[in-house]
Amino acid sequence: MKHLVIGLGSLGSAIARDLSRLGNEVIGIDKDTRKVNLVKNDIAGAITMDSTDKDALTSLPLGEMDSIIVTFGKDFGISVQTVALLKNLDVNKIIVRAISPIHEAVLRAIGIDEMITPEKDFSTLYTSRTALGDRLQQWYKVTDTDHLYKIKTPRALVGQTVQNINLEGNFGIRLVAIERPYEKKNLIGLTQITNNVINPVTDEQTIEADDILILFGKMEQLNKIAHL
Repeated sequence: MKHLVIGLGSLGSAIARDLSRLGNEVIGIDKDTRKVNLVKNDIAGAITMDSTDKDALTSLPLGEMDSIIVTFGKDFGISVQTVALLKNLDVNKIIVRAISPIHEAVLRAIGIDEMITPEKDFSTLYTSRTALGDRLQQWYKVTDTDHLYKIKTPRALVGQTVQNINLEGNFGIRLVAIERPYEKKNLIGLTQITNNVINPVTDEQTIEADDILILFGKMEQLNKIAHL
């Protein structure tokens, strides 16, 4: 797939490199030559360009791109101007970093539906990690209010059945699946630990000490697990 990343700061350069590592053809642009030079050896093409210059933008193969990702993190005006130009050029999928609630509202007003909110996401992750500590394994944003969490099983739940715990009734949290480690021997006879996913989870399922619980719900509800 082909992607254009506009803005090669910390977020933009990371996205460009990661997409390239996955085998995608990535073009990155920024008006700062230093930023362009830092990423040029890691992606298919890196160009010094002002994204608010319509003539410069139209010189790019915009119609060939599967997505165009606008990642500016400071300049509200440049971001909006760039996005407005792209919308007028009727390009394919546009993904934009939202800098603030006002910026997000403006982007939605001009027809942008898919946004990146790294600052908001980091805040949610940090808050959850502060509450759950080492129990938190992974976090996934589903919507602004609902999330998936992978956590180590709290000691208070070990040995109990899913029915007795009743996470949904007691906490408003849905148990989506359980990851359970088990030992198996590889082709040369060495023992390895791997995870088996239990899904669907039945009411009779007993929680074990080494289980990883995959939970879905709102952050405030999920963080109640910290007090078990």
